[in-house]
Amino acid sequence: MEQLASLQTGLVITFIGMFVVMAFLAVLIYAMKLTSSLILYLNKFFPEEVKEEKTSKKKHQKSDDTEIAIAIAAAISAQGTIEGAK
Repeated sequence: MEQLASLQTGLVITFIGMFVVMAFLAVLIYAMKLTSSLILYLNKFFPEEVKEEKTSKKKHQKSDDTEIAIAIAAAISAQGTIEGAK
């Protein structure tokens, strides 16, 4: 009989804890929605500044592909000389 009472107490505590967590999550969701709508409303009156980046257009942009190809060729060449020395 004592084990049944302990089981009932454990289940009651479990369900109370689950209810508290679910209630907190529901409150958190509504608070986030309220904050989001408040920020969207205030953004109409106080808009954020948009910074435009000035970029200079280059006539000819150097491609990194040639540098990568040179590095690969050098690595293969170095590996070939090391293996040939063995």
